[in-house]
Amino acid sequence: MEREPLSQEADALWRRLWEIWQDNDEEDVVLDSTQLADLEAEIPGLESRMKTALAYLQRARYIQYRSGVGDDGIEPILYDVYEPR
Repeated sequence: MEREPLSQEADALWRRLWEIWQDNDEEDVVLDSTQLADLEAEIPGLESRMKTALAYLQRARYIQYRSGVGDDGIEPILYDVYEPR
């Protein structure tokens, strides 16, 4: 499957999400507001663009996630990350 190329920031996010998902034994991960803020701090080019970046990664078939209700309202739940090559 051919995927769209990623920007440097989106690639960094994808690889970081892979690590988070692996650390969670490939189980669903709730990306709450604290985790999203931490990811934005790690990848400054995504400041205020994290949810847009997640949506792009999903559309381009790098990740799958759904929205769910968490402690801070509607939050993305990461449920699959395709392995970086």
